[in-house]
Amino acid sequence: MRAPDDTEIKAGQTLLSVEGVSLSFGGVKAIRNVSFDIKKGEIRAIIGPNGAGKTSMLNQITFKGVKRKKMRPHDAATGGIARTFQNVALFKSMTTLDNIMAGRTLRMNKNLFWQLLRFGPAEREEIEHRRKVEEIIDFLEIQHIRRVPVGRLPYGLQKRVELGRALAMEPELLLLDEPMAGMNLEEKEDMCRYVIDVNNHYGTTIALIEHDMGVVMDLANRVVVLDYGQKIADGTPDEVKANKAVIDAYLGVAH
Repeated sequence: MRAPDDTEIKAGQTLLSVEGVSLSFGGVKAIRNVSFDIKKGEIRAIIGPNGAGKTSMLNQITFKGVKRKKMRPHDAATGGIARTFQNVALFKSMTTLDNIMAGRTLRMNKNLFWQLLRFGPAEREEIEHRRKVEEIIDFLEIQHIRRVPVGRLPYGLQKRVELGRALAMEPELLLLDEPMAGMNLEEKEDMCRYVIDVNNHYGTTIALIEHDMGVVMDLANRVVVLDYGQKIADGTPDEVKANKAVIDAYLGVAH
């Protein structure tokens, strides 16, 4: 849901904040009293080991001034948050075009009756949504696979289609959950370019959850680093790279 007065958050202001969050899984404390914020318009990276609760932590947030103990998927989507997943979550038998169209569902205003008729207002609405989807397909340079079932596509292109579906929601905040996981070097370079382009072209705020330090340092405006459930650094990439705790935990003392 939107904030009660639908407050407009300006560039540089806090869009999302995590305040003193702690998480336990099976009695093990994965996150301990972690706090940080995400400013509108930035690429904000969150680094931590796999299974450390980085994604779950973002379910307990203050978003656009509204505090939530539990951010359910539907609330997140209607409130302006879209996400991609570490493991691709697409409709494998559907085409690229149809998968990205699925991201427009929340933007469709005509009721089921009109959609079944595919006539009049519903037809005009669908044409407009398809136009926006085609713009995204052009933006991501995937015109050649628009009619291909995504289950037939290589992994890197599936990840790009999933990014397109998230963009189709026109989110204020895009949560990318390890978008480079499982990619080869060329695929990583392509995805990095598109992440930067999304931020520049659409002005979308991006929360990047990653454990690839090289990728994060190239992309992010600010980085928060977790180690053994605690925040050990928070700042610009240069500040984080110079932090002794980060060097010891992630880069190795030899660096």
